[in-house]
Amino acid sequence: MAAASFGEPFIDVDEWRDSPRRHRYVHGGFKDAHTRFSFYLPPAEFYKGRFFQYLEGGAGGHESLLAAGGYPGSTVDWIFDLAFEELGGYLVESNQGHFPGEGLGTRDDGSDQAAVNLYGASAESALYGKQIAAQMYDSAPRHGYVWGVSGGGLRTVNCLENRPDVWDGGAPHAGVHNTTQWPAWALTWLFARDKFPQIVDATEPGGSGNPFEGLSHPQREALADMYRRGYPRGAENQLAPFTPWAFPMYSIKDEDPSYFDDFWNAPGYLGHDVPELLAEVLVSTRTTIREVVPASKLSGLWAQLQVRFATAGAASADPSFGARLNTDIEDPERLLMCKMTINSGKAAGRELLISAVEGDICSPFSEITPDVFNDVEPGDEVTVDNRDFVAFCYYHRYAIEGMIASKDRIVRELLPWTMDGKAVYPQRATHGRRGQSTGKFDGKMIYVQPTLDNMVWYTTISGYHGLVREHLGDRIDEQFRLWWVQNAAHGAPEMIGPMQTDEKDPGVWRSRLVSYDGVTSQALRELVAWVEDGVAPRSYSGYELGRDNQLILPATATERGGVQPVVAVEANGGLRAEVKVGESVTFSGRAEQPPGAGTIIGIDWDFEGRGDCIADDTVDGTANKVDVQASHSYATPGTYFASMRVSAQCNGPDAAGLPVQNLARARVVVTN
Repeated sequence: MAAASFGEPFIDVDEWRDSPRRHRYVHGGFKDAHTRFSFYLPPAEFYKGRFFQYLEGGAGGHESLLAAGGYPGSTVDWIFDLAFEELGGYLVESNQGHFPGEGLGTRDDGSDQAAVNLYGASAESALYGKQIAAQMYDSAPRHGYVWGVSGGGLRTVNCLENRPDVWDGGAPHAGVHNTTQWPAWALTWLFARDKFPQIVDATEPGGSGNPFEGLSHPQREALADMYRRGYPRGAENQLAPFTPWAFPMYSIKDEDPSYFDDFWNAPGYLGHDVPELLAEVLVSTRTTIREVVPASKLSGLWAQLQVRFATAGAASADPSFGARLNTDIEDPERLLMCKMTINSGKAAGRELLISAVEGDICSPFSEITPDVFNDVEPGDEVTVDNRDFVAFCYYHRYAIEGMIASKDRIVRELLPWTMDGKAVYPQRATHGRRGQSTGKFDGKMIYVQPTLDNMVWYTTISGYHGLVREHLGDRIDEQFRLWWVQNAAHGAPEMIGPMQTDEKDPGVWRSRLVSYDGVTSQALRELVAWVEDGVAPRSYSGYELGRDNQLILPATATERGGVQPVVAVEANGGLRAEVKVGESVTFSGRAEQPPGAGTIIGIDWDFEGRGDCIADDTVDGTANKVDVQASHSYATPGTYFASMRVSAQCNGPDAAGLPVQNLARARVVVTN
């Protein structure tokens, strides 16, 4: 039975479904709690005594994402194939202890509810699922595994660290909590957003390589802070205004509320000492609502996701989710992350954080204010102010002491803000450490981290790796692996780019990034073999962080190890080719799979960088190293980024499951 604090379990749906694969679907919850769960149980002939628990990203709050088909731009079919047919387990999902709009689900403030959100609800759901499985299959599962991405990755770590009685192993993805990395990105947006196109051009393949060229002094300082804090080199094309900055803003407000006053009023802080440097980016105005916009009228993906999360996906829900203001601000995007206070009308007193701006429509962060603009009417008076956001943009300078360290020291990743081991700026008492993981767990963990993840940076992951090393010492290889996924971002390429940037064509993002789903499936396979048969998973070797916190991976597949192919491509012998219309370009590519990690099974050319791929028919799937060539001519002038996508199968060319992929790109400039 469930723990007393959760109450008796109940089931309100129990039926067989055929999509995406034949399974028994069980939905329910606990009577005295907000925890809800879904179990996906395959026919008995597939069951081998295991379960796999998927944790939703972000704040959590939904227990049926797998039933709904996952996030936009993604698919979950492979998850059912892997769990049911390959690994013989059923699937578990929960809302992780709360309904939408009831909190962030990522903070540990010492409360019972925080423990429920971080791991307690997931554990109770898994334990009750064991009872359901025992009734259906005549035996409870012998082993359990957990994985998730982003907020789900953070909570995967918490599950393994706090409930070793429930799960034997886990594969967290990109999810260690840190309140001090995104401020540096927000600072760059605050001062240099109009320079993002030239920064991107300089850092794309075949560019100048100097993102600082043409920037003002404040813009250079902001960009340097962002890089030093760990923003991934190569992910500049993902630079954009970012709705999830709201997560750490609210975390800091909870953990360190006096900071926002100290920044403007205490000596040693920029806002107090030299406020005139910030005058150009401040927003403070009193105005009225011109129009309230229903959610159905918004096209931005972030806004759509926020509506979906806030309403638990209810199709009939159409909250008032946007507003136009009677303001003379020429650039409405400056309203991003402003605090809006409703001063009059039915919603007087409500405070909102503007977390998305679509044209001249402002949308709020619904995770904290699920009422959004409901009951707000045209003519209502509002105050809009971004002083808290400006202060947030500098928080990374004032909260570095012991940020990721388990001991009283400043970790190597944060040394750029020190001198002789001492912090340069005044330091906050909390150090932003709430919600941090400990690095202490008993089971097995394969941590999967994309290298172009603009949301979770190298300095966070390397910091957690350090905590694990401090805990396990020489035994670290018995329990922990860190797998890098080169050229992958925080989510599916088709979702992550259009969700954040002005480039909305999913084909363009398929040419720039690879999915990490193939690596995820391989991690779960190897996790099972590690836990149950003692077969150690593959290792990545020799990564390091450079002086300014850039990630450096070994250049060859043999040196790097792991499961992903190492790929390189050239156009006319270099990363940049300049040709005339109709002139043929020769592309040369090389791909190599690490020793013992299978073979290269396919190469696809995307000459114009639009997601239109042509298979290379010279690859037969039997070699772990291939050299290929192709040619292409361009009919119209322009700048093209040709992409070579490589697929590998770690378990033999005829094995089931998703391939592991990587890619490389080259620039072609075409003139008349």
